[in-house]
Amino acid sequence: MMNTYETEKQFIDISSVNFSGRILDVGGGGEGVISRKAGDIVVAIDRREEELIETPDVGLKIIMDACNLKFLSNSFENITAFYTLMYMNEQEVQLFLQEAYRVLKAGGLLWI
Repeated sequence: MMNTYETEKQFIDISSVNFSGRILDVGGGGEGVISRKAGDIVVAIDRREEELIETPDVGLKIIMDACNLKFLSNSFENITAFYTLMYMNEQEVQLFLQEAYRVLKAGGLLWI
């Protein structure tokens, strides 16, 4: 049985974050927060095409599963995954983290 918890509404302010290098935005569909912030340096991926259609027309949008990234190793300086992990089960989180480690450049950052 899974427990459910509710909290007050949360606000994450990324207005002062300055990304250096390319960003892989995992689960980047919907509101496209990272695409709105960083523009053309973003590669937004999502499993659902309809989510990507809703995002701003900046950067690159690709239908892709985060557990099986189709990028070369050492491709990105940053990976963002805001609100994405809560939609993954434990096995998917493990696979995603392995893939994130593989595609991040040395010294790259994973933003959760």
